[in-house]
Amino acid sequence: MIDLARISPPNRCHNYLLVVRLDNARAIAAAYGEEAVHAAMAHLCAAAASLDPVEVREVHGDEMILLGHAAMLETDFVCARIEALCARVCLSPMPSQSGAIMLSVSVGHSDPVPGDLNDASALAEARARLERVAAPAAVAEPATAQGQACYRADMARAVRLLAQIANGETFFAWRPTFDPRSPERVLQHEALLRYAGEQGEQFDCCVAYEALERLGLAHLLDRHQVLRVLDELEADPRARLSIAISSQSLSFDLGGHGAAWTDFLARLERKPALAGRLTLEFHAAAACRFWPDTLTFLETLRELGVGLGLYGFGSGHASVRQLAVLRPNFIKLDSAFVRTAFLSERNRARIGQLFAQAQSLCDRIVLTGIETPAQIRLAVEEGAEWVTGARLDRASTRRAWTHLQASASDRAPALRTSVEAPASTAPVAFTPVRAWQSPVF
Repeated sequence: MIDLARISPPNRCHNYLLVVRLDNARAIAAAYGEEAVHAAMAHLCAAAASLDPVEVREVHGDEMILLGHAAMLETDFVCARIEALCARVCLSPMPSQSGAIMLSVSVGHSDPVPGDLNDASALAEARARLERVAAPAAVAEPATAQGQACYRADMARAVRLLAQIANGETFFAWRPTFDPRSPERVLQHEALLRYAGEQGEQFDCCVAYEALERLGLAHLLDRHQVLRVLDELEADPRARLSIAISSQSLSFDLGGHGAAWTDFLARLERKPALAGRLTLEFHAAAACRFWPDTLTFLETLRELGVGLGLYGFGSGHASVRQLAVLRPNFIKLDSAFVRTAFLSERNRARIGQLFAQAQSLCDRIVLTGIETPAQIRLAVEEGAEWVTGARLDRASTRRAWTHLQASASDRAPALRTSVEAPASTAPVAFTPVRAWQSPVF
């Protein structure tokens, strides 16, 4: 054990007791067998042992107990270290005969206590924090043979997507949200994850991303992608960007209690002006998931100045009353309503009804699924200020905001003015994958 007394002042001689749980242990056992769980725990032990200063104390079933020395750390830095540990483990798939397997872990920690932490109170404290962790991967256990086959197929897709990101094969295409009367007037550009085909064509990553969601691991990619969008905002002060994230990600308790989005928050605290040009979009179904965590997460981002967008309005099961609590900056109507609007008078009338409902929640309404001139005319007739679609002004790798010198009248008003925050020293950022590179066409 490290001699803490020799390297730290007396008030820094503290340790943390960490309880690490393999969240998807039951799912792995069902899909790959119990031997895969044993291999996963050995993989976790090796990953934990490589961290300094961490010492593996005990392994039992799908849990292990670590002793984390805090001599080199500030006492409020433990959550960032926990997030780094979880990211390192979860974004490094474990090799197996049946294919690589992504592991999901959650960590509970005790308060810093001098000495060896052999007392039961520290263990109870760590377990209590572990119980408060939101672990989406823990609910993805397949119960049938078909479900187990789907789990393995989803795992293969997710692992392949991570490899593409690590190899620099993915990039962002940017889809504008614009005024249907004046297309040059743009509210913002949405980041869409793409990869290039053999002939340079673009393919979206929706299938692999949906696989990550079913595995309960979408939050891992979301946090990484949001940081990439922050890079774009930092590179160009004219950019106003948005990115859609999973409802699984709307929590600060992913991986550990208070141990999620730490690097993202640190960057916004250092450069608060970025928040006012960033919008995080989430599905209306978020009102039904992780409800207490969701409110805390969204309220914190709102206070920092980050814009909040709600998409899929009209297709979810959440009530208008539930959605009102989320207080989004703008709402996107589900694209299915525009695509079917010309099939019947009833379908056309439904657009106006949804507009009225959405306007009871916020002032900015976006019509999605706009692909034809007829749909543009529909949007204008319905009074839509903003539209977006796949074919009209389609997504492009070209960063339009860097090329167009829009006049003041062409600039859409910002979603929210960021609040100045005091600068803070951020923890060392953990980069799980190599810096991305846009392909050359």
